[in-house]
Amino acid sequence: MYEIYTSEQTYRKSLETLEKQFLNDNLFVCYLEPEEDGEGLPGPEEILGNIDEIMSISKRFVDELRSLYEGQVTVPSVTGLLKPFVDHLFTAYITYCSNTSLQQEIITQKRKNDPEFDMFLDGKEKALMGQNLQSFLIMPMQRICRMPLLLSAVLKQTEEDNPDRPSLVAIHKGVCTIVQTCNEEARKSEVRRDMEAVELRCDFTKISDVMTNFTGKADRYIVKEGVVMKLNFKSGFKAIKIHLWLFTDCLVIGATLDPKDQSKITLTEHCPRQGITVVGHFTAPRNAPKKKVMTENIFHLNLKKAGQPAYSKHGRHVIQCPSPQERQKWFEVLKPPVIESENPEETIYEEWDVPLVKAQHHYTKANEDDLELLEGEVCRVLKKYTDGWCYGVEGTGRAKGVVPNVLHGRDTIRSRKIQRCQA
Repeated sequence: MYEIYTSEQTYRKSLETLEKQFLNDNLFVCYLEPEEDGEGLPGPEEILGNIDEIMSISKRFVDELRSLYEGQVTVPSVTGLLKPFVDHLFTAYITYCSNTSLQQEIITQKRKNDPEFDMFLDGKEKALMGQNLQSFLIMPMQRICRMPLLLSAVLKQTEEDNPDRPSLVAIHKGVCTIVQTCNEEARKSEVRRDMEAVELRCDFTKISDVMTNFTGKADRYIVKEGVVMKLNFKSGFKAIKIHLWLFTDCLVIGATLDPKDQSKITLTEHCPRQGITVVGHFTAPRNAPKKKVMTENIFHLNLKKAGQPAYSKHGRHVIQCPSPQERQKWFEVLKPPVIESENPEETIYEEWDVPLVKAQHHYTKANEDDLELLEGEVCRVLKKYTDGWCYGVEGTGRAKGVVPNVLHGRDTIRSRKIQRCQA
């Protein structure tokens, strides 16, 4: 526990240096302001995120750790100190970490595009013995990611039969969950910016009835993307280079149709994830040129769209990947997922594949972990249990919980239809 205290003191001093040398410098804040013609671009608040909240949490944490060591250090006193931080305060790191990649990218770009800003930071960093601004800003993420390791050391020093050990184990598990979420949110933020960059290159006209942008859904991100060849064996042989983007909820196909502008991609097809099927076996027709058709790199991609019969000729593609390894990667991510559960009595659904159910009448919470539903309210089922209950999230995402679940019709009707839940 002493190592947590001393390392938090060191971390706190680094945050104080960041505050004194940069955050409290009005000139630094002015440099972070967007240019006059930069309407809509991030300013100081967006770039620095909730750093003030992070510094406040660290100060409180150091103060409470100091008070702990001025008294008697016991397992109950340690868990009593850590619990409110893990349950509530440390979640602020999730918000901060989701912004770190954007933060680092903007500052790097500003230094590159603004020589005065670069000189300003260079002077500051020389006075700090070479420590740069970005190394200070990344410290909160490094700190929270180190916390599970520090708590593991505390656990090792706690006897197995100590009655307060389970509370300490729960705190360690909570910190691990926070760190996992921090990393996941940072990754999603980075992927989202990649999506925005790709979006600028794409023409959505041909699929505008179902999609007009990539970033319109907050929970959509790229699972896999790449360039492949679409093969056509009718009326001779033809190979067309196409772009594939597999998102969490759909697959989008595009091609460069304008030979004068290779940077612009016209999106030609869109298919929900649940409409995708893949077949690995491929037999080359007689007219296939052997040097251009590599059967070990090929799979069939079938797309079933709304209102279209299964395996319509308009949604059937022969896809050739650059290598057998790439074919296998595409084949794996395009296959319907199978989520294994440790509990044989529950079914877990992928986020994009969850059933939707509707409450037939008002369900009032009977227990703390229940989800209250109004009549007609929609619930997205994340898990379904064999005892007639399900775990879901209310349609707007405001709350999660358990509700009674009596489904009618097919068990996995997706977003095109809504099942009825007799709550």
